[in-house]
Amino acid sequence: MSLAATAVEGLSALSSGLDSAIKDVFDPMHLSGVGAYWKVMLVSLLVHIAVFRAVPIVTNLLVPRVYGRMSDTDKRSWSICVVSMLHSVYDSAFIIAFFNDSSLNIDKMGGYNEQFEYLLATAMGYYIWDLSICLSDYSNYGLMYLIHGGLGVFGLFVLTSRQLQFYAIPYLLPELSSVFLNIRHLLKYAGKANSLTYKVNFALFLVAFTSIRVGFEAYHSFYLALDVYRGNTGNVFYPFAVYFAILGITLTTLNLIWLRQILNAAYYTFFAGSKKKRGSQAPKEE
Repeated sequence: MSLAATAVEGLSALSSGLDSAIKDVFDPMHLSGVGAYWKVMLVSLLVHIAVFRAVPIVTNLLVPRVYGRMSDTDKRSWSICVVSMLHSVYDSAFIIAFFNDSSLNIDKMGGYNEQFEYLLATAMGYYIWDLSICLSDYSNYGLMYLIHGGLGVFGLFVLTSRQLQFYAIPYLLPELSSVFLNIRHLLKYAGKANSLTYKVNFALFLVAFTSIRVGFEAYHSFYLALDVYRGNTGNVFYPFAVYFAILGITLTTLNLIWLRQILNAAYYTFFAGSKKKRGSQAPKEE
C-alpha cells in the first residue's frame, strides 16, 4: 500500500472516529446537527479565517493609497468589516430565498427543509469566527457583542438539528441591515465619512435596522414568547423553545439599546454637520 493510500485510510478512520465521538456527545443533547454538519461548519470556519487573512493583500492591491493611510488598528477593523459584510450578503440572500418557503411556514415550530438546514450549517463558520473576535478583542467589543455572538452560535446548533428552522428567518434576516452597517464602517475607514454616499448608505441602514431588527424580528420574537408561554411548542425539545423565546427577547433588547446609539449617530451625520457648516459661513456678530 502506498504512502498516500495509507494517509487517506488514516484520515478516513480519524473522520469516522470523530463522527462517532461528536454524535455520542451532542445527539443526546438534541443537537444532532453538530454531528451531521461538523465538517461543513469546520470548512466554513477555515474559509472565513482564510478570507480574513486575504483581505489585507487584496485591499492593498486594489486601493493602496487608501489602505496605506490607515493605522494598524483600522486595517484590522477593515478586514473584520469586509468579512462581516460578505457574510451578511450571503446570509440575507439565502434567507430571502426561503422567506416564503411553505415547508418552513406551515409549521413554525417543526417546519423542516434539508437544503435550508445545510445553508445554515455553511453560515456557522462565521458565527464561530465572530465569537472568537469578540473574545480576543473583548475590550473593544464588550459584553453585548459577546452575548450576541454566543447566542448566535448556540442558536445555529439548534436550527441545524431539525428544530425551530422557521425562526432562522426573523433572526437572520436582520443581517441585511448589517450589509449597510459594514459599508458605513468601510467608508469611514476610507475617509469618506462626509460623502453623500456615506449619508445615503446610513439612511438605508437606519431604515433596514428599524424595519427589520426593531420591527420584523421583534414581532416574531413576541409571538414566539406567547407560544412558549401557552405551551404551543409542538414536538420541539421544550428547553430549546424557551431558549429561542429568551433569545428573541434578548436580541430585541440589544437592538433597542443599539437603536438609541444609532439615532444619536444619525443626528450627527445628517444634522450636526450641516449646522456646524452653516455656522461657520455665517457673518460674525459685532
